[in-house]
Amino acid sequence: MEYQAVIMAAGRGSRMTDLTHDRPKCLLPICNRPMIWFSLKMLENAGFEDVLVIIHEQFKAEIADIPNKYDLKIKLDITCLQKNEDYGTADSLRLIKDKIKTDVLVVSCDLVCDIPLHKVFDLHRTHQSSVTALFSQTSPEVMVAPAPGPKTKIKQERDLVGLDLQTPRLVFLVSEADLTSENEEELSIRKSVMKHFPQISVQGNLLDAHLYVIKKWVCDYIAENRSFTMLKGEVLPHIVRKQFTKSPKRNIDKDLPNADVSVVSLNTANRDVFSFLVDVEEEERIRSYSAWNDHRGDLRGPYQDHAIRCFAYVAKEGFCLRANTLNNYCELNRQVIKRWSTMFPDEEITPPVSKAQVGADCLIGENTQLSDKCSIKHSIIGQNCVIGDKVRITNCIIMDNVTVMKETTLQGSILMKNSVVENSCDIKDCIVGHVVHSNCKSTNEVLVDADRLLEI
Repeated sequence: MEYQAVIMAAGRGSRMTDLTHDRPKCLLPICNRPMIWFSLKMLENAGFEDVLVIIHEQFKAEIADIPNKYDLKIKLDITCLQKNEDYGTADSLRLIKDKIKTDVLVVSCDLVCDIPLHKVFDLHRTHQSSVTALFSQTSPEVMVAPAPGPKTKIKQERDLVGLDLQTPRLVFLVSEADLTSENEEELSIRKSVMKHFPQISVQGNLLDAHLYVIKKWVCDYIAENRSFTMLKGEVLPHIVRKQFTKSPKRNIDKDLPNADVSVVSLNTANRDVFSFLVDVEEEERIRSYSAWNDHRGDLRGPYQDHAIRCFAYVAKEGFCLRANTLNNYCELNRQVIKRWSTMFPDEEITPPVSKAQVGADCLIGENTQLSDKCSIKHSIIGQNCVIGDKVRITNCIIMDNVTVMKETTLQGSILMKNSVVENSCDIKDCIVGHVVHSNCKSTNEVLVDADRLLEI
């Protein structure tokens, strides 16, 4: 087993609380499949037979049943958080430290991606990378439109990613939000970085897929250093910076005064990151027999003589998007249904048997009843729904067990599980989570129960 896979699925969906009040983000439907299904399917297609999954305890049974329900062969090794526990991704990785035996592939449950993972593994393996991250160029076809609910200004979070022009080295990484207001128009790069990589391409249009291949020793470092909470915001930038820190000279006589003393028995408190490196001398010895170098223009050895090195695989083709915001969640549903036959050729979609007007880019769930006189365009409807006479639905996401009564118009809205919209309503760009009474006209609202709205 060269790699272990880990899915981070304990996130609460803090940017889409209107949808995640009583459901975890990983179980929100995308094209009538639970969100985590896409990560499981991607890993299974890549050859993984089992995966470590971190979730909240109250949803364990439902998530554990997903492979059986959707005919997946991958096995889930589930680690649970208590109901009120809130762990960051680094905290979650620390929680399963005893289960990690090899390098790991860490995947966020909100990722939908058809980029071949073997290309990321090949890059990681070839260069013995400490951390390898997947980035994707934003497709011009993906236009994140305004989400339903109250109008808010869409602020796209960007990462500034610095890549060496000669190699795929990741030499600089900072979130745009971390730049101070005084210097937000300027970007400072340390001399130590420019000394080793004088030609750097800084890009602000790359999507961080939150998919990382991480060396086992880095996982050990995270497990011991409890100051880390998040992989993306803390661990990855830290490791990227550490590439340019000189490794301290190791005094073997001091570290091991007796040949019979085990390394495991030594005091590990406040260990530097370099003390976690393994097989460094062996790698250097192997490279010394070769004239190969990853760069040109100086007399330094391969990888600039860096023991720690980070790489980025930038996918120029393929689909890659995360459902980390309400806008992206809506866009993912629209984009995936368009690409379904190419992304999942073995997952056939059965069209509904109905005389209703249903567009080609629509998806209708099992046991859903459509009136012959209804019209559905650019929409996804879940299972066990009832759509009445003369109902017009355009650009909507309708979850399971929803009832829409006659002569109602729905546009650009999300109807949550078990919602009911009564007769002759006109609902536009809303989130619906309860019963909407007859003749209601609403635009850009969140229509949920009062007690739930207060809790949000």
